Amino acid sequence: MLAACLVGGLAATVAAQDAERGRKLFSDTRGATGKPVGDCIACHASGDALRGMIENRGGNPKDPRFVRAVLQKSIEGSVPGAANAKAQYRGVLTTKDLDDLSAYITKARAS
Repeated sequence: MLAACLVGGLAATVAAQDAERGRKLFSDTRGATGKPVGDCIACHASGDALRGMIENRGGNPKDPRFVRAVLQKSIEGSVPGAANAKAQYRGVLTTKDLDDLSAYITKARAS
């Protein structure tokens, strides 16, 4: 019973992700958040390169849960090489923002 509830909860979380909103956040982070931060696309214009970085972290770039975990860890500063670049997003991107960004990244076509 508990397992069914957990699986159902994960499915609801994934279904609640909005890839279109994630696309807007990715391409116009400053505009979408209203905060003075850089746009994700400025450094991650190549979807292939971004998915490659996610694979280098040991996961599947098509798994929204893994992508979200990588985003969260990067913003927290616990991913080597990402701490300084991602610090600007601490306290800016919400849980919903990270969910939507991960939905977009996992669904984005290869560039």
